[in-house]
Amino acid sequence: MRSIRELLENEETVWVYFDSEELCEEFFRSEEGLYFGELPRDRWKTGNVIAVHRDGSMGHLPLFIWLMSFGAGRERCPVKVDYRRFIGGEEDYLCRSSHFSCRMTFGRTAGA
Repeated sequence: MRSIRELLENEETVWVYFDSEELCEEFFRSEEGLYFGELPRDRWKTGNVIAVHRDGSMGHLPLFIWLMSFGAGRERCPVKVDYRRFIGGEEDYLCRSSHFSCRMTFGRTAGA
């Protein structure tokens, strides 16, 4: 099975998309040497998008940033990996869409 660590040999940071909590947990179990600061493993939280840095540190990426990264200026963003396709051995494992929808609700009242 491929490893995100392999990608980090050529990239400073990789953004990893997970389509389920179970897949994120699988990532935590299979990728060695990664960490969330000084948090012990039992305090790690799953997420939909996690930034993984070459030094092994990880951080949850805000969905706003993830969504915006598919717009203008996206060429300056880290590589975006669909983890399910990546570990499945697919040749094209890059995220080309966010997998989320963005609905503006500002200024709306309940029931409107």
